[in-house]
Amino acid sequence: MPKSHGSKRKSRSILTKSNILKGISYLLINYKIGDKVIVSIDPSEHNTMPHRRYQGKIGIIKEVGKRIIKVSITIGNKEKTLQTKRNHIKPLTS
Repeated sequence: MPKSHGSKRKSRSILTKSNILKGISYLLINYKIGDKVIVSIDPSEHNTMPHRRYQGKIGIIKEVGKRIIKVSITIGNKEKTLQTKRNHIKPLTS
């Protein structure tokens, strides 16, 4: 059988949902430009799902829209911009 090279390969443990239900509490969070967030992929929503390499990374919000939030993440020397929905990110609490 040929080897699969898709974007979700080797991501079974990352893209499994825990027993704790997330609910709709992510809709109640108001994000502002400059806030720090953690990319936490929600496997139940396939639309606007970031790549698995961004799971657990910390980014800064650059733009907030009605449905989409643009998050800037630095990996090495490059700055990447993710367009994702609210359920794939959570605020950084420290």
